[in-house]
Parts: sequence; C-alpha cells; structure tokens
Amino acid sequence: MISLIRGVVRAVNEEELILAIDPCEITVLIPETARRQLQSKVGEHVVLHTMFYIEGNQMGSKMTPRLVGFLSTVDREFFDVFCSVDGVGVRKALRAMVRPTRELARTIQDQDVKTLATYPGIGEAMAERIVAKLRRKVGIYALIVGGPGQEKAAEHATNGQAENAEPDVIRDTFAALISVGHTENQARAAIDRVLSGKKKYRTVADMIDAIYVQRKDED
Repeated sequence: MISLIRGVVRAVNEEELILAIDPCEITVLIPETARRQLQSKVGEHVVLHTMFYIEGNQMGSKMTPRLVGFLSTVDREFFDVFCSVDGVGVRKALRAMVRPTRELARTIQDQDVKTLATYPGIGEAMAERIVAKLRRKVGIYALIVGGPGQEKAAEHATNGQAENAEPDVIRDTFAALISVGHTENQARAAIDRVLSGKKKYRTVADMIDAIYVQRKDED
C-alpha cells in the first residue's frame, strides 16, 4: 500500500491534484478541505498521506487504480471510517468533506442530521444512516486539537479514580488523545477529569464520549 508520497504540486483541480515525483506525474484525489489549502502551493513540495483503492464501474468491466491524498494521518483515518457507511463510497466521501475533520466529526457526534444533510451528496436519509453508524466511532476525531490556545491547560487536572476504568481503557484513550494532537499533560488532564466522578467506563468509546461532552460544556 502507498501510504505517503512527497512531490511538487503541478496543478490543483476541483477534485484532484497533479503531483510531480520525478520522473513521473501522479494524479491524486483530494477532499475539498485539502484542495483549499493546496491551491496556493503550486510549484511547492508537499507531503500527502495516501490510501490506494481500485475504482470500478457497476459491471466490473473496467478497474482503475486510484490514490487518495490527505494532509494528515488523522484525516486519512477519519476518511476510512466515513467510507465504512453503506452507500458512502470514496467519491461521495471526498465531496462531503467540505469542512475540517474535527467539525465534521462533531456534527456526527452531536447527531446533527440537519447540518450533515446539507453537505454535498449526503441528503437527509444518508445523514441519518451516517449518524446511526458512526456516532460512537468518531468521538476521538471531534477532539482534534484545533489550534494554539484551544486546549485547556493541565492545571485543571484532578486525581481521577483509576478503579472507574480498566487500565487498558485508560491507556488506549490516552494514546487516542495523543494521536489527534493533545500533549501528554493535556491527555492526562482530560482523563483525570472524567475519572473524578462516579461513572465507570468499560470502553474507550465511552471515555472518549465523556471527554467530548465535558469539553463541549466547557466551550
């Protein structure tokens, strides 16, 4: 699998870019969020985190290899989760990703079908299907660090009760928070805050949901 490529941007089109990797030029499909950031980088070197898939028509008579590119591994992971919904293929998912991953994940996490249905190619029925399938799977992406100053400082940490969650749940939640941009202190503080109550967390998804709700209340 081709998971990362480096090259010079030759052109940025509506749904794809041309990347020069001597001695070749490669066409890479990109989401709208990436297109907006890359359109000013023609002639510059960029790094894209990619996934490879085979595109075919309904009759299966023509199969075409495609590369899809993202600006971060987190965006690529979210895209893979997004495509797991029945009826959401690669092309539909790319068109729908008109907002940052964090924002799209929050829309799904909040079960905001009305807003989600306005995204290109989605519609109300598909939005309901996406929310039903992914609401419990996208919480960590809703916690992506959005920029400097948007995370609460570590001094808000409390002494969480470790007995409220199994060690592997705490460990995996910590790793998930680190993966979306939190510092180790911020991750520990977030986990400590949700462990300070009486609720018990059996899964990482349960703990991530609680952290998201707490962050939303603080915002």
